[in-house]
Amino acid sequence: MENKYFKFCVGTFCAIGGVLIVLILLNSMIQGHSVDPNRTYGPSHNFEVPVIADDCDTHLFVPTVHDVMVLDTIERQVGNIEKDIDTLHIRINRIEDKIDALIIEQDNE
Repeated sequence: MENKYFKFCVGTFCAIGGVLIVLILLNSMIQGHSVDPNRTYGPSHNFEVPVIADDCDTHLFVPTVHDVMVLDTIERQVGNIEKDIDTLHIRINRIEDKIDALIIEQDNE
């Protein structure tokens, strides 16, 4: 019983797939698509991009007032972060010095 049901399901699946393929081909033919034998399809394997030296010079970035404001804000934020890191570094060094002093004091006792 299982074998007949399996065969029926596979047959139905294949029939539906075949109908879909035929519909896709008919749709393509109705729209007028064709295959040109002289045209190469797909990406070429020897694709090269020509480099033009003057192209870089002609497209210079000119920042707007908004761009300058954003960059200034970022620069201030980076400066504040650098100051905070320096402060933390100094504080960590002080803590390490105090710990070293406590260790030396305990060893002397």
